[in-house]
Amino acid sequence: MSELYFPSLSSDKNTGDGPASTAELQGALCGLLCMDSQANRVSWYKNLFDDIEPSEEEILDLTALFDQTVQALNSLEFDLQLELPDDNAPLSSRISAMSDWCQGLVFGLGASGLTDDTELSAECKEYISDVINISQISSDDLEDADTEEANFEELVEYLRMGMFLLYGELQPIINDSEDTTEH
Repeated sequence: MSELYFPSLSSDKNTGDGPASTAELQGALCGLLCMDSQANRVSWYKNLFDDIEPSEEEILDLTALFDQTVQALNSLEFDLQLELPDDNAPLSSRISAMSDWCQGLVFGLGASGLTDDTELSAECKEYISDVINISQISSDDLEDADTEEANFEELVEYLRMGMFLLYGELQPIINDSEDTTEH
């Protein structure tokens, strides 16, 4: 996914409960899209965060993030790429961003209407539980960098593929063509 930058998310401008990073913003968007297939591509962030005051340029980036995420979630090639720092970034910053993404997903799901009463498969319930646990990982928990690098990559892939499972369950594909085959 392309690098997006939202100056209004910087710590000196973030005054409230809005997202702290692009990763958290994308995670929240994924949660919103799971629960609301009719989300508005231009103003979707207003459904989640009261405190975001984006500039005109940021609104274009927020719309681009929406379009890219919707397209990726509906892709048959499973194209979703989490908004995480690239592989050259320190592992601790990538883990922090992954944790932010998970926090955003949990927030987006909850803010968009997911409750304990929402019917989900056992796999989706386990995925959400895992996302909550991953959201609590901190760089202080790291030990061996080589082992952690492999674990990080596995977790990112798990998050990506689990997102497709969750999205597919909460937003099933509707087949518009009726079965007209006669027997």
